[in-house]
Amino acid sequence: MPSIPRTSDSEDPPPEGGERPNWLVSVLVVVVCLAVIASGWGVARLTLGSPLRPLEVADGPESRPPRTGAPSSEADPEDAESYVAVAAGLVEDSAAFHITFTVDDGSAGPEGSQASEGRERPDGPEGGEGSEAPDQERRAPRVLPASGGSADDARRAAGQPAAGAVPAAPAYPNVASGRGRVMYDATAEPEFDHFFTTTEGQSVYRYDVGDGQLMMTADRGLKLLDPPSEADGYLCSRGFGSAKLHEILETSSDLALVGLEEVDLRWPGQRSTHSAYLYTGTFSAKVGGYDKDSGVNTLTLVPNAEFELWIDEQGYPRRLDYRAAGGFAESYEYHSFS
Repeated sequence: MPSIPRTSDSEDPPPEGGERPNWLVSVLVVVVCLAVIASGWGVARLTLGSPLRPLEVADGPESRPPRTGAPSSEADPEDAESYVAVAAGLVEDSAAFHITFTVDDGSAGPEGSQASEGRERPDGPEGGEGSEAPDQERRAPRVLPASGGSADDARRAAGQPAAGAVPAAPAYPNVASGRGRVMYDATAEPEFDHFFTTTEGQSVYRYDVGDGQLMMTADRGLKLLDPPSEADGYLCSRGFGSAKLHEILETSSDLALVGLEEVDLRWPGQRSTHSAYLYTGTFSAKVGGYDKDSGVNTLTLVPNAEFELWIDEQGYPRRLDYRAAGGFAESYEYHSFS
């Protein structure tokens, strides 16, 4: 598929013999122009030949409070399935939302988790007085050696690798550790964009530019996804916002309410606290990725993942953490809706 030409100070000569330009290139140029006008930061750098930049903490729309009042269905939080379904519906009915997430492919082992990467860390040495570590770190037990044993013995007993152990290979190909953010705004062009960067610096941008046109760019130039694959539809459209909630509803047989508690969202620049109902259980998650060899989006099934899901008192999802065998983990924070 032809790529968008790079701009320069000199203009290319006109086609010989009145030859018309390739129609697909023309369509992509028009779409790119709309995207540049709307968001500028991503596609403009591509067309100007500049490298794609990593995610900055200030990226994202202004924090928008969710709609006030109880969900229209007034579902009982003790009816776990109904309350999760309400949450999915509210995301889908929102005119705009902002989500951030992290992925840990498990290759670093239990103590090298990337699941909280991108979250703010306590200031000062050893966290400092009054500082508080992210929930995932607070819940992780400290491993102490048994009497007469070494620290490595204790780590092995806890299912953790010995100090200096070689990291394991990722459990799921094409899925890498990293962090990303998702923004949807029905009034914007593009209306949906999904950005992800790996810990090694590989960046992938995905867009829905309206009228069902999905696009992406990574290391092969801007590409129109026509026809889109299942993975393209999953990663490049607003349905991504409620996808995990539907996966819980469709695959969890032990979804249960734990209780009402405070949940903190700790992404840099997006910190907030919400009173929310905590639900736990196991489910089968779908995880998007990118195949560098073929340049296509991928979708991988991660079975038997243990999750914790927080939904606030208005029915909006606020946070989802889950972990599967091999140390694979994801964490989502739902910052704003309107």
